[in-house]
Amino acid sequence: MTSVTSKELELLGALLAFDFIGFAQKSAALDPADPHYGQAVGAAFGIAVRRRFPRGATPREVSGYVADVLGSLDAGAEDFDPAFLERLVSDGLSGDTEPDGERLDPETTIQARLVLTLRLVRELSLGPDQQRELLAEAAHRVAV
Repeated sequence: MTSVTSKELELLGALLAFDFIGFAQKSAALDPADPHYGQAVGAAFGIAVRRRFPRGATPREVSGYVADVLGSLDAGAEDFDPAFLERLVSDGLSGDTEPDGERLDPETTIQARLVLTLRLVRELSLGPDQQRELLAEAAHRVAV
């Protein structure tokens, strides 16, 4: 596992464990300029979103889901463009992390995927063991 992959998965693991001090420390250790930045979080997000929508989702379902997520945030919903989140969910469902070779803003993308992954893990009721399995599967996908 590359250094950035393990750091990202440790970051996501801290978030899922509600270890906000660890999350802040691990977040500061990431380098958005790294060419692999965001890949591991993207892999974990894709796995989680496909588990949440195992049969896929229509654009209307994706839009409704994003509206529900944004409506449930106590603070920070204004930081996320609903159309951008809808695109991330749709791309996650298709397994496409960089559609048509387009490079998404890495920092905004990782932040959005972290928020969405946390929500998906909670909805799927993944306990600590299942969370570790999710992170291990993401590490494997990034390594392949």
